Amino acid sequence: MTYPLPFRIPRMQVVRPLLLWALYIGFEYFTYSGWHKSPLLTWCFALKDTVAAVVGFYFFSRIVLPRFVLQGRWLSTALSLVAIYYCWALASYVLFLGFDYYQLDPKESYIYRILDKGIWVGVFSWYGVSIGLYDFSITVMLPIFGRFLQFLLTTSNHTLRLQRENLNLEVSFLKAQVNPHFLFNTLNNIYTMVVKQDERAPDMVQHLSDLMHYTVYESDAALVPLTKETAFLDAYLELERLRYGKKVRITYQKSGITDQQTITPLLFFPFVENAFKHGVDSSLDASWVAISLAADATQLRFEVSNSFSPTATRREFGGVGIDNVKKRLALHYAPTEYDLTITRDQEAYTYRVALTIRLTSTAPPLARPALFFPRFAPAQ
Repeated sequence: MTYPLPFRIPRMQVVRPLLLWALYIGFEYFTYSGWHKSPLLTWCFALKDTVAAVVGFYFFSRIVLPRFVLQGRWLSTALSLVAIYYCWALASYVLFLGFDYYQLDPKESYIYRILDKGIWVGVFSWYGVSIGLYDFSITVMLPIFGRFLQFLLTTSNHTLRLQRENLNLEVSFLKAQVNPHFLFNTLNNIYTMVVKQDERAPDMVQHLSDLMHYTVYESDAALVPLTKETAFLDAYLELERLRYGKKVRITYQKSGITDQQTITPLLFFPFVENAFKHGVDSSLDASWVAISLAADATQLRFEVSNSFSPTATRREFGGVGIDNVKKRLALHYAPTEYDLTITRDQEAYTYRVALTIRLTSTAPPLARPALFFPRFAPAQ
């Protein structure tokens, strides 16, 4: 009767390192064989460097990287590399003593220069270091340097993956900003229009469908055509007009928008949504929201302003949604590629957001049916 092992090491995790170290010792033997030594001396040099490289490699991988490099302990990292060097230098010194004791002549003058000076000068002083540093760099340090490069690449890929996951979470949060309260009121208004047989009801249902389709399916891309992003605002504002009616004056102006311009999705919506939530919803008098989008070949300027009640409790504009937009701007664009300002005019009772951003252009897309079909011309 056989019992399963508590764990099993994947075969390639054993075979691959063995193959690589076999190639390494073969390379060392080939290098030292060019010195026209006997096979015994050649194997002694090759095995000495291979053992030092294996010990140094795994010491660096298992101790130095996780305990020193990852924690930013650079002095400890440097001292560890120095320790690896002196272990190799001491192993070389012991090997040279063996050559001398057994009267094996490797015909290398630098060996006797080290032995003649003794262990302190020949190994630990700068005299010995200057002799052995080159050999150490091209033998023992090569695997260590390769491991460090692998570590940098793995860490960079891990960081990029975390950034992408973080962005996906933030986009998901922004989608959730189209909150149930807004949907509940919109559906109630649509229901009332259907009961009254208002001819605008089908158009409102279409706007709501387009809005939800964009947030669920279209906004997962890193970049979207600017026309889709503005069409999303069209649909959202039409629903807000339906929700507030004549109570709120909503103006929306746009110019220079083309299919060739692309932008990170859902950058504008949190600012517009906040204009209604923190401005209109807190106002008792006649309220207004003004939105403008002006684009050219390289730049877009977005502005949204809204009124707020003078008796409303003062609070900072925005919240988690605005913070996420700021993070996404910082991750997607260089600091010189965008400018965001948020101001509150206490005397005019006005919030204002201004975002200037550099646009990315793409080749014209293939002709296909448009996602949005606006039923209304934007009210001015």
